[in-house]
Amino acid sequence: MATHVLWQADVADFDVWLKVFREDKPMREAAGIRDLHIWKDPDQRDHAVAMFEVVDLEKALSFFDSEELAMHHERGGIAHIQVKLLTPV
Repeated sequence: MATHVLWQADVADFDVWLKVFREDKPMREAAGIRDLHIWKDPDQRDHAVAMFEVVDLEKALSFFDSEELAMHHERGGIAHIQVKLLTPV
């Protein structure tokens, strides 16, 4: 069974974040991360939630700690990020 990541963050502007997020898909795929679902929180209009499947755990963990990702977070207006790694039992 695959490992998954539940990602949540406050974003300055959801539409701007979503555009950047979509542009960054090849970068996630290169890091062994596959997009599964993206949600907009109806109670917090500028809160984004995403679920990913991790194909390569080592690459994905390096990616989540990378300077490159930090720059993309800044570009997307992202703050208060929560990343939860979910492993199968």
